[in-house]
Amino acid sequence: MDLKMEDFNAPHSMGTTIIGVTYNGGVVLGADSRTSTGVYVANRASDKITQLTDNVYLCRSGSAADSQTVSDYVRYFLHQHTIQLGQPATVKVAANLVRLLSYNNKNFLQTGMIVGGWDKYEGGKIYGVPLGGTIIEQPFAIGGSGSSYLYGFFDQAWKEGMTKEEAEVCW
Repeated sequence: MDLKMEDFNAPHSMGTTIIGVTYNGGVVLGADSRTSTGVYVANRASDKITQLTDNVYLCRSGSAADSQTVSDYVRYFLHQHTIQLGQPATVKVAANLVRLLSYNNKNFLQTGMIVGGWDKYEGGKIYGVPLGGTIIEQPFAIGGSGSSYLYGFFDQAWKEGMTKEEAEVCW
């Protein structure tokens, strides 16, 4: 392979990185704050974590418009669910709504998401919903174009029964 100095100075991707980590008693969610279009940073202070209910949040990557629309619909459906049942929705119900909307619109959406939260039935849960709308329950999930840099670290650093402080250090 013949590398030149220009190759090292070429623009590199500064896309999204979203993370969800379970610990003994809950979850920690994190995201970078930059919105970019290619190598251009359009906004240095955007919020990529959206509250769906009091106990469930959504980390968004990919198309901001697509992920915001999905989160708006899911928030509406979860609100209706809470009114009808008289109790808050579980993290699993929220994740399955995200999955359903993503899968049914997989040819139109360019977004990957992580649903995380805590409920009284199952405790802290993390669900990855990548492009295409599948759902994966995991002890930790990483998404966005920056995720490839973190998988090796998390495979080594995450362990069962971590404290909140240990989970925050991972993130």
